[in-house]
Amino acid sequence: MDNLNIQTIRDEFQDMRDRSVSAKQIWQTFLSRNGRISEAFNRIGELESHTRKEFGQELNALKQEIQEYVDANQETEEQTPIDLLPVAPIEVAEERGHLSLISQTLYEIQDVFERLGFSVAQGPQMETEWFNFDALNIPVDHPARDMWDTIWVEDKTEPEHQYLMRTHTSPVQIHHMHNTKPPYRVIAPGVVYRYEATDATHETVFHQVEGLMVDDVTTIATFKGVMQMFFRHLFPVDTEMRLRPSYFPFTEPSFEIDIRPPGSEEWLEIAGAGMVHKNVLENAGVDTAYQGFAFGMGVERIIMLKHGIDDLRHFHAADLRFIQQF
Repeated sequence: MDNLNIQTIRDEFQDMRDRSVSAKQIWQTFLSRNGRISEAFNRIGELESHTRKEFGQELNALKQEIQEYVDANQETEEQTPIDLLPVAPIEVAEERGHLSLISQTLYEIQDVFERLGFSVAQGPQMETEWFNFDALNIPVDHPARDMWDTIWVEDKTEPEHQYLMRTHTSPVQIHHMHNTKPPYRVIAPGVVYRYEATDATHETVFHQVEGLMVDDVTTIATFKGVMQMFFRHLFPVDTEMRLRPSYFPFTEPSFEIDIRPPGSEEWLEIAGAGMVHKNVLENAGVDTAYQGFAFGMGVERIIMLKHGIDDLRHFHAADLRFIQQF
């Protein structure tokens, strides 16, 4: 649009006024620094010299007219009340997250053992073959290695070492004995890995709690008393516990721990345990004059027994129908 045609500018102003364009928008279009009026003043030099004076007077008059309109209507617009539509409040149900059933149980187990004088130890999830097997009295040619389905990890920066994802939390006891002096009274909760097909009772990734108590007086009777105290805190107080002879390469003698809930005739296997093998103590640099017990239990197994859950896969399915029950 030609801003040197005053009538054109006037016609545009009148059109916006007739359409009830806001005073603010009219000011922006015509009177602002980059508006039509300012641009026209900047281009007066393009006119013939004898027409400039008359053009300037007419442009000033139009500017004054627009300014008066803006002043009059801007005040009116500011004073006009705005009718707000009533807005009904939206009620949104508050849903708070919570710890998963696995985390709840891990904290519960930790709390019970801390009250029994145990501390918590941690270790790496990617282990060397020595910590996961050899130090635990499971040499490379030992048939017991077939008990674990191992996930091996290739580390090209250290080809002389065999790395794997730990198959149990037992290596943590070796780390702990390597780095501290007896007596020991620790638990080691954590994630473990097995190369297994997933079904209702098997998972590739699950949780275990390892326990270790070593000093110069601990016996099988001590072990049985500690475990009875633990299960009475975790399960109904009159839950029964028994030990069955078993075999683990890192304990001697070894036991399976079974429990029987109140009113049930069925014994349920819940953990493996035994007195720490002297070879394990030697591998960890501990004087074999010391003695003690170790145990390991699956956290998901405990949860399934405690809450009547029949499929391990529920824990990792992220199904809110399951999660919100606990």
